[in-house]
Amino acid sequence: MQAAQLISPRKLGVPSAAAVATSAVLLFLLVAMPKGGVKIDRIPITFSYLALGLAAAPCLAASLLGGRWSRARVICAVLALPLPFIIILRLSVNGYYDQGFALALVTNVVVLPAVFIVCFKSLGPALADPRLLRFFCNCAILVACFGLIEFAARNLLGWNLEVPYITINAEDAGRIVFKHNTRANLVKLVSTYNNGNIFGICMLLVGPVVFALRPGRLWRIIYGLALFLTLSRTVWAGMLIWLVLWESVYRRRPLSMLIRSPLHSLAALFLAAAGLGVLSAGVDFIFDASLGGRLYSLPDTRWSFFGPDAPFAGIGEMTYTSFLQNFGLAGLLAFALWLASPVIACLSVDGFSALSPVRRAALVSLLIYMVVCAVDGAFLLIPVAALYWLMASYLINPACRESGAPYRPAANSVHGREGRSRSNGFCQA
Repeated sequence: MQAAQLISPRKLGVPSAAAVATSAVLLFLLVAMPKGGVKIDRIPITFSYLALGLAAAPCLAASLLGGRWSRARVICAVLALPLPFIIILRLSVNGYYDQGFALALVTNVVVLPAVFIVCFKSLGPALADPRLLRFFCNCAILVACFGLIEFAARNLLGWNLEVPYITINAEDAGRIVFKHNTRANLVKLVSTYNNGNIFGICMLLVGPVVFALRPGRLWRIIYGLALFLTLSRTVWAGMLIWLVLWESVYRRRPLSMLIRSPLHSLAALFLAAAGLGVLSAGVDFIFDASLGGRLYSLPDTRWSFFGPDAPFAGIGEMTYTSFLQNFGLAGLLAFALWLASPVIACLSVDGFSALSPVRRAALVSLLIYMVVCAVDGAFLLIPVAALYWLMASYLINPACRESGAPYRPAANSVHGREGRSRSNGFCQA
């Protein structure tokens, strides 16, 4: 793939065929089959991350040759820089205990933001193309539907619906139950993500954009049911956070609407009651004061401004606490800035009132993860960080800057009015 192919139609405001094809492959691999691949020396080599690496070089060349950079993209890149600097410095000086954890940390903190914010600048118009927006939604709905089928087959019939190299890493075939996926006498819904918590967190990340693009009630019910059957308290809490942010950020309604709306209250009560019924558990399962044993590690937390003079041990479930333990207060603040960099960049340049629906939905996605990762962020696990920065790239994408109506595939054509070819009211005006 040549860089010129990615930028040649730029003057026309239409993404090239190469950019559309590249974006489609990346979206499918990241959302629909993120775990497919092999392991080399216990390090997973997934086709999704391999595709990101292969696409990065030509896309970087296209981005460097493709005109000026938006202010939001530059601000985001600058604000995200302190954390990679701290991570590389600490790993170089103090080393690490596990090569796999260290490689995952560098990939997530250094490589993925650079790929999505810098290299994939040239894919911005393609990612906002209505065909790819529809394709992105279909990928998310596909894994939700597959997850429901897989959950029923595994728990009711005892079948393992696994396709090595595609829906699961070849080395993990038949080992789903050994990956913290059991709850009571059930196996969590894992779909193509190998783990219920990872699936739930990733679907919380992409879900707001899917809901904004696909307003159909049936798809939302399927999506919500798949999240519920992860049987994860973290995911259930994330669904309630999503509800609050959806009303206040996406729909721009006052939070008092949540209190006045009986539908929202009934939804929360039904979620809790159904969860307890499925698991045959008491209310202590939901109102667990130890957060599943996670809070027991807090009294042992030792920290300083720059962190301990010890090798890197890994990032645990409570992501903020782990950064504090490993990299000190400076590392925690840098991580918070790293997470918030796309939000700060977007709001400082355009302001909240100017955000289009797709950007408001992406903002909800990022805010959900910022809250959820306080309890269980699955930060080092594929493809959480990649999907986070995919949502960030939508938030700061100039092609999604204008406001418009939600995209409905049945009502919209790929070609708009004269002078607005391949535009989408959801992203462009």
